[in-house]
Amino acid sequence: MKESPHGKLLLGIDIGMGGAKCAFYDCRGNYVAGKGAEYGIITPRPGWAEQNPEDWWQAVTACIRECIGNQGISPADVAAVGVSCTNAVVPVDRDGKAVHNAIVLFDQRTDREVRWIKENLGEERVFRVTGNRVARGTFSLPSMLWLLKNRPEVAEKTWKFLVPSGFVTHKLTGNFSITKSRLSYTLLADVRKGDWDADLARDAGVPLSMLPTPYAATDVVGTVQASAAAATGLLEGTPVIAGAMDTASAAFASGAAKEGAIFLTVGSTVRLCYTTDSDRFDRRFMNTSGVMGPKWLYTGATSGAGASLRWFRDTFGRAMPGLEPGTEPSFEDLSESAAGASPGAGGLLYLPYLVGERSPIWNPEARGVFFGIGLNTAFADFARAIMEGVGFSIRHLAEIILRNASAPPAIALSGGASKSAVWCQIIADIVGHPLIRLELGETETLGAALVAGHGAGLIRDPIGLIDMLVKKGKVYYPDPANKSLYDGMYALFLNVYADTEKDFLLLARSRDEQAP
Repeated sequence: MKESPHGKLLLGIDIGMGGAKCAFYDCRGNYVAGKGAEYGIITPRPGWAEQNPEDWWQAVTACIRECIGNQGISPADVAAVGVSCTNAVVPVDRDGKAVHNAIVLFDQRTDREVRWIKENLGEERVFRVTGNRVARGTFSLPSMLWLLKNRPEVAEKTWKFLVPSGFVTHKLTGNFSITKSRLSYTLLADVRKGDWDADLARDAGVPLSMLPTPYAATDVVGTVQASAAAATGLLEGTPVIAGAMDTASAAFASGAAKEGAIFLTVGSTVRLCYTTDSDRFDRRFMNTSGVMGPKWLYTGATSGAGASLRWFRDTFGRAMPGLEPGTEPSFEDLSESAAGASPGAGGLLYLPYLVGERSPIWNPEARGVFFGIGLNTAFADFARAIMEGVGFSIRHLAEIILRNASAPPAIALSGGASKSAVWCQIIADIVGHPLIRLELGETETLGAALVAGHGAGLIRDPIGLIDMLVKKGKVYYPDPANKSLYDGMYALFLNVYADTEKDFLLLARSRDEQAP
């Protein structure tokens, strides 16, 4: 069996949009074992996006059992568990069983609820209390209201509204919880107090009894119960720590917990984060408290990053030249294909708005666009155009953040895209600023594990540990020739969006007319 130098291991669990990851670390933050599992998104109607919460749990149990059964992890060595997650709303009954699919952040069904909130609660009031704007999918309240108003049979059975980490934590412990770093994204909590705002909840029509107990990141929510021990192989009684939302967890583990730190992670979505002591929030971003201490995290997010590449793989991957019949390419294959295309993708431009877009345009009706397809456009051009389109969306965010913050020598980069050298170089060339790839790319699970270790009393100074732990890998410097090319294409990127912005609304109306 594998053992840490301290004889203790920490389990970090991350529930992402495209899949779950479970990783075991020792108390010095060294990776010991891990496993990931994908799951899909359910789209009952155009613009709707759901997931079956049981898929999260099945992925978690399968990953943990793989590490215990085949990677030498001893359950007796696991000292604590921490959980991080993406955003979604899942209504559960008194037993914690989901009574409806989770409505995930890509969902765009709540236009009426957003209008109602703005008219009855007031967007200024919501922003003043929660630090966030009112928007579909990204924030929980519109989805809660949609369920309460449109699914009375669901509302009748609902005991609590949970987020993914709360659902998994309940499976583990039997307790209903929400981590405080996720609170402000509900639009029902005071971001500065870290607790529910009773007046907002009352005026929104969401009973406080339906909202779970808030916990600080390092709080112990409970211990692994017998049913979870049987499902996962963990020992009954193992402490489970609240953890943090995925972005906060990743920023924490990347060393971006100090004033002025800037951090970029590119996974299913893009998150460009800025840590500050100031609570003067920018409504173009998503804003929340940090993992530890009086810190605030400003986050710019692009929804269709790795999700765009996954969609392309799943839809067109089998057409990739040189692929064996009946197989589909890996992400590494797509990266190699993109490397074979020239910068600029042969004049092909991509807007990565497959599920609408969050910051900074906040347009739920926007959709993906390939602009400039010609007879000479090859498979590799499409793959590269997707990577470049994500890069342009990152630049759109970076221009705002770098205008208001001191630029670091290099921006720390993690996430799945950091494994692709060509994608790292593309982003550096487009943003025009050096990127430094972190050697530990899976920062969500590491952050969850380190927070768990601190909450369990095994790590006294997690921030100091991270400062020693973060190993900075290769630096990607902008290529001047490519940057010049991309400067022109970025201007075109902005123009194409501006020219199609009104058309997206017309397209949305057409989709509604076609919907069953």
